[in-house]
Amino acid sequence: MMKTALLDSLQDKSLPVSHQVIDMPARLPVLFKNKWIYHSAFWLLYYFFLCAAFYTAYDIHDLTFYIQLSAFMPISAALVYINIYILIPALLNRKKYLFYALSLALTLIVMAFADQLLKKLYAYFGSALYSYTAGLGFKKLFSEAVGLFYLAGFTTGVKLSKDWIQNQQLMKEKEKQYLETELNFLKTQIHPHFFFNTLNNLYSLTLKKSEQAPEVVLKLSSLMSYMLYESNASKVSLNKEITYLQNYLDLEKLRFGQRLSVPFEIEGQIDEVNIPPMILILFVENSFKHGVKNNINKIIIEISLKVDGAFLFFRVKNPIGDNESKENTGIGLKNARRRLELLYGNNYQLDISEKDNEFIISLKMPVC
Repeated sequence: MMKTALLDSLQDKSLPVSHQVIDMPARLPVLFKNKWIYHSAFWLLYYFFLCAAFYTAYDIHDLTFYIQLSAFMPISAALVYINIYILIPALLNRKKYLFYALSLALTLIVMAFADQLLKKLYAYFGSALYSYTAGLGFKKLFSEAVGLFYLAGFTTGVKLSKDWIQNQQLMKEKEKQYLETELNFLKTQIHPHFFFNTLNNLYSLTLKKSEQAPEVVLKLSSLMSYMLYESNASKVSLNKEITYLQNYLDLEKLRFGQRLSVPFEIEGQIDEVNIPPMILILFVENSFKHGVKNNINKIIIEISLKVDGAFLFFRVKNPIGDNESKENTGIGLKNARRRLELLYGNNYQLDISEKDNEFIISLKMPVC
């Protein structure tokens, strides 16, 4: 359901289809945005290639021959553009391979016929160089069609390669957009009941005119500011994330009073470390949701954070409430694991265990 909703969010039905995905020409090199430039360059190179081939193979020095040779370029161009702009999109891309082969063969025959007619025209007006190859017989047409087939094959390869590159870029852009949307969705999954409970506690404090009320307002304001502004960044300093966790813990301590104890140990050099925002809060919130629920005894939730080299080690241990087990930990941990997969692939380790009526989460992830 979440994936469907996210995919729907990527496409604004009110926009034209061309605006529902990334504008691919804007992502391609400048050369590919000016088709007339590289098309002209291609035909110019092809013409010089033919000139060089005839000069090398037959040692032709007649300038008129090479000027007349340029008149064959429109025939070759017609073959190429009919193929790449009509036959490939209409038949080959739709997997109508037989119709494509027959249509291409027919196009080759027509262009070979036009090519031979032009040669006969040159021969008629006295060109001895073209009179040898001019003719409308089967062998002449077949030989010319084979030559044109090489050109069609080469340009087809270029066309298919270009389309493949564009499709790969489009898929990467869409995947990146989807992953960013999913990441934004996952990192905002702190449960709203926490804020309702905090506001209720704040209301009680204001009724009692407690001196704690201003401090609660400041901490709640700090939490909301962090969620609204800091969480939009791809990375935040670990110090900010720790402050966010401590504010969260302070508000939860206000809620549960003296029966809650949350020792929070921090080790290592944390000043120059950055991590994705709001990635640790889900584990802490899970410990409250499932470690405090239906638990009327003294509650101890142990949290430790350690930075060692290029990795951060985060551990949360909480008692298991009545009728609670690790199979009943809700969507929070699933969201956390999914987000870690999106961010780090296989370069992280998340262990969830249950021992001596305690629930333990151990996380190892890269830092930067």
